[in-house]
Amino acid sequence: MKNKTLAISFLLSILVFILVTFIFTVDNGFTYDQVIVDKLSSINSGTFNSLMETISLFGSSEVILLITVALGLILLIRKKWFQLILFFVLSVGGVALNFALKMAFQRERPDGEATMIEVFNYTLEIPSYSFPSGHTMRATILLLFILYLVMEYLLKSIFRRIVSVLIILAILSVAVSRLALEAHFLSDTLAAISISISWFALLTLIFHKFTSKKQSSYHRTIGM
Repeated sequence: MKNKTLAISFLLSILVFILVTFIFTVDNGFTYDQVIVDKLSSINSGTFNSLMETISLFGSSEVILLITVALGLILLIRKKWFQLILFFVLSVGGVALNFALKMAFQRERPDGEATMIEVFNYTLEIPSYSFPSGHTMRATILLLFILYLVMEYLLKSIFRRIVSVLIILAILSVAVSRLALEAHFLSDTLAAISISISWFALLTLIFHKFTSKKQSSYHRTIGM
């Protein structure tokens, strides 16, 4: 991915996050959010609910952790050190960022019930607030990194386009599933997607700058 594209993505996504935060987290914002939640929850199809639960599983801590470990091992075996370090910082930093934002806003979920963070059926005594959506944010960061790898290593543009569309649809599907299951408001998912894009773009830009400086320094040393 080019630095210019990353810079534009960062600026636009952070702007969207600020606007979503400002518009929806004020008192009247809940009204707009609740209307959308009510519309989706009115779909009482068993098949639809099962589909939403299945899609939502992709953003769960367990599934994301398993995929992260598997992808990390692949990068380690292939000695892709730059991508491995970037992926680690993105993933761990993304979880920390999501937790920090949840604690900062402490917004209740649509059902009003307090939930705790769970990993492999083990409940941590840490409250899991609504804003921004953890499922959506984890899935978005992982899928954006996969898209990054696709753009780096898939040469044929037609395959790039197909995979890019599939990844975008996957991100949106996870976000919709969280709304349909009444686990989050629309603003929770919008904020999660936008802050994930800005987080990914910012870190990738920093890593690109760092590696380009190291390469320039290496070439200067070789030339001496």
